[in-house]
Amino acid sequence: SVDSLTAPTATDNCTGAITATTTTVLPITAQGTTVVTWTYEDANGNISTQTQNVVIADTTAPVADVAALADVIAQCNVDSLTAPTATDNCAGSITGTTTTALPITAQGTTQVTWTYEDANGNISTQTQNVVIADTTAPVADVAALADVIAQCNVDSLTAPTATDNCAGSITGTTTTALPITAQGTTVVTWTYEDANGN
Repeated sequence: SVDSLTAPTATDNCTGAITATTTTVLPITAQGTTVVTWTYEDANGNISTQTQNVVIADTTAPVADVAALADVIAQCNVDSLTAPTATDNCAGSITGTTTTALPITAQGTTQVTWTYEDANGNISTQTQNVVIADTTAPVADVAALADVIAQCNVDSLTAPTATDNCAGSITGTTTTALPITAQGTTVVTWTYEDANGN
């Protein structure tokens, strides 16, 4: 913007120095060229005019408020992100926008690009890492499984379940071959594995 202008002067044959006046309203904030007309009028009503161009051209992109954005780390997913901000020379504070779809559920690192754009089309960008790393194993739904007791053989077993922090309910699997016919105790090991290898 232009908040003030220095009025030009003219020399009159009778009055001497005359300071120009203008009807242009200040401040001037419109991007582009504004033509200011200055009027010189002497005490006898004689008038001359002169024009002056005021050119406003914002070519400065917003500057991110922090040099580097902190990583966002989660086990399963990220449903929302706090948009960072930048400071623009004309507009002041600008909130970043991104085209990254939420929620982010992919394991590993997703790079989110934040864009800061002012009203005059000046753009800067900043990246942020979203790291999703599920390291938590499923937890069995019961602390100890009840013994299965039979006289001759066991043809089938009801698979127990566990609860995973990301996947929810997981059914156990076993490599023990059925039916079990050996007299005595057979220890069956149930395995709960989530989609991320825990």
